[in-house]
Amino acid sequence: MFFLILLNSCINNSKTNFVHANELSNNTTKIIDQLIEYGEITGPFVGESGSRPEQWDNFIEFKKNATEQELVLLIQHPHPIIKCYSFDLLVRKQNKNTFEILKSSLTDSSAVYTQYGCIGNKTQVNDYFIRSVLGFGPKNEYITDKQNNILDSLILFQPNIISDYKNGLLEDIEPKKENYNRIRNLGLGGNKSAVVGLAKFQKIEDFKIIDTLLHHEYTSIQEYGLRAVKNYPDKVFWNSIKNIHLKQIKKSGNFDYSLIRVLYQALVQYKNEESRELLELTLNEATESALKYHKEYIWVALKKYPDKTYSGIIEKMNFSEYDLNNLEYELDI
Repeated sequence: MFFLILLNSCINNSKTNFVHANELSNNTTKIIDQLIEYGEITGPFVGESGSRPEQWDNFIEFKKNATEQELVLLIQHPHPIIKCYSFDLLVRKQNKNTFEILKSSLTDSSAVYTQYGCIGNKTQVNDYFIRSVLGFGPKNEYITDKQNNILDSLILFQPNIISDYKNGLLEDIEPKKENYNRIRNLGLGGNKSAVVGLAKFQKIEDFKIIDTLLHHEYTSIQEYGLRAVKNYPDKVFWNSIKNIHLKQIKKSGNFDYSLIRVLYQALVQYKNEESRELLELTLNEATESALKYHKEYIWVALKKYPDKTYSGIIEKMNFSEYDLNNLEYELDI
C-alpha cells in the first residue's frame, strides 16, 4: 500500500511540479495531464491498422485551448512531451521567439518517445526542437538563413551539446582549415562522429584516433571507424579493414548489418587490386547464411561508388531482375 501511495505521489508531482502552473487555465492544465498520462508523442495514426490514438485527440484539444503565452511558459515544463508539443505549436504559429527558445534548449537532452504510424522512436528534446523548425511543417519565417548558420555553429562547437543533429553536422562538415582543431578536440573528447568528420582532413597524425575505433571490441564503435576510413582510405588502415572483413564473412548469425554495409563502402574507396580480392574472398568464402547479406551490401557499395577496378563483380553475384528491383527499392540507392 505504501508503495502505491508513493508511486501515485511521484506521478502527481511529475504533472504539477511546474513553476508557472498558476498561470495556466484549468482547461490547459487538464489537457497537459492527459498528454503526460499517455506517455508519448503521436501522429494522427498509429499501428498497422492506422488507428487514431487518444493522444492525437489530446493534442488537438491542447492546440485549441492553450494560448500562445501559455505555450511560451510551457517550454519550461519539466516533462519533455509538454515541451515538444508546445514548441511544435509555437513553430506553427510563427512565434517570433522561436529562434531564441531553440537556442536556449540546445543542451536539453532529455528523452522523448514518438510514434508515427508503425514507427516508434526515442529522441531527445533538442533534436525534436531542431527537426520541428528545420524539418516539420511550414518554414518558420523567424528562422533566417543567417540564423540557421548561427544555429549550426552553436551546435557544432559547444561541447556540452549532445545531439544526433550535431553528429550529422560533424560527419557532413567540409574540411575547412579553421575548423580542424575544434573538430579534433571533439574527437579526442570521445565524439565518434567528430572522428568521421576529422578523417576528411586526411592527416596522418589522426591515424591513432581512427584506428582506435577500428579496434574497439564493439562493432557499433568499429562502424564509426569504418565511416572514417570511407573519408580517408589510407593504407595504414588496411590491416584493420581486412581483420574486420574476415571476421564478418565467417559469421553464421547475429549479423551486424549496419557494419557490413559501411564496411564495403569503405573498402571500395581503395580502388586497388587488394580491395577487389577482398570482394572476391567474400563471394568464395563467406558462410552460406552470411553470403546473402554481404552480396547485397557489395552491390550497394559498387552502385554508390562505381570504379573499373571492380568490373565484373556485380555480374558474378547473379542477381535476378526481381532481386535487383528489391535492392533498389529497399536499400535506398
